[in-house]
Amino acid sequence: MSTPAHSLLAAPVVVGVDGSASSLAAVDLAAHEATLRRRPLRIVHAFIWPYLHVPLGPSPYGPPEGGLRHQAERILGDAHARADAAAPEVLVHGELITGEAAAVLHDCSRTAELIVIGDRGLGG
Repeated sequence: MSTPAHSLLAAPVVVGVDGSASSLAAVDLAAHEATLRRRPLRIVHAFIWPYLHVPLGPSPYGPPEGGLRHQAERILGDAHARADAAAPEVLVHGELITGEAAAVLHDCSRTAELIVIGDRGLGG
């Protein structure tokens, strides 16, 4: 389906994902909101591991699809597939952003129509 040019410039609905069931439920809600608001959907995953100076790629002894970076890419891929299924008419963009989750979402909020997040109940 072709996307109107104005929707490419419109402030997106942003959803933060971490691979949890609640973040995937947030993708469903964000896709629905993007449809209602006629906005693109931006899926973001905050990737703090580069700041911790740990190996990001697969172990030399493990499978080539292992490692923290591949795991983060899988989280984005799963969320993107879920958004595509929930709202096939919405333009969806996934992005892996280095940073702490709250700071990344705060930065994204500056250009967003709406921010959607899930809650795993693990803290404030």
